[in-house]
Amino acid sequence: MKSQYTKEPKKKSNLWKSVNYKEIVTGVIAWENCLEIPEGIIDLMNQDVDNWIPTITDEMIEENDSYITVKNDNGPIRFNPELEFTTDEAKTFFKQVQKNALDKISVYCKLFPDVEEEINWMENWQYITYKPPKNMNYHSDNSTSRNPKTNQHYLNPYFRRITCLTYLNDDFRGGALDFRYFDHNPYKPPAGSVVIMPSSYVYSHATTPLLNGRKSAFLVSCASHFDIDSMGNKNDYTEVKRRELRWKKVWV
Repeated sequence: MKSQYTKEPKKKSNLWKSVNYKEIVTGVIAWENCLEIPEGIIDLMNQDVDNWIPTITDEMIEENDSYITVKNDNGPIRFNPELEFTTDEAKTFFKQVQKNALDKISVYCKLFPDVEEEINWMENWQYITYKPPKNMNYHSDNSTSRNPKTNQHYLNPYFRRITCLTYLNDDFRGGALDFRYFDHNPYKPPAGSVVIMPSSYVYSHATTPLLNGRKSAFLVSCASHFDIDSMGNKNDYTEVKRRELRWKKVWV
């Protein structure tokens, strides 16, 4: 009689995959359903955000104005997944998100070869999430604000060339992506999709009002140069170099 023993199924080494891309408007490319979203992972990451929000004080915002999103009436909470995720599951999933984004950025650079000549540095990753009645008003990803300590504009946004978004869920009404200067229907990416767009004013974009649910995504911008003042720690050139080197691996 043959043994009834069966091996345990192997865990997937990659949650992301190569898929065909589609053009949303000229210059804006989407890879739909290219990332598997494990059950419960979004709730786990959102719990980290919800636990983090009450820890942000007015003094912390005054010292580092990137925390201001926890107080804003509109727009998403912007959370640093590289520093603030607390669970191994979230950290492991985030690595998969990064690998998938880099894969899609390399494809984007093959579609638009001039981009490869212009991007040399990757900014901090953001995990962004929001609930009704919040939404995103029209804005350019090259727009910037003033450093409250110096009254000078942060320079990093001026250096941005492309913006890469990984959409994690679609179980909400509204929240579709709309480009101000293009004649198109607002686009709502399916869960597990990546969208890459130029960061300039021509691609000013917004989201339609979020009517229910909670929208969650990862965001990273790719730039030609860096501005150490925009990073917070003016002495951390090691971090700048690390991001530059990581970026060059895209082309290997």
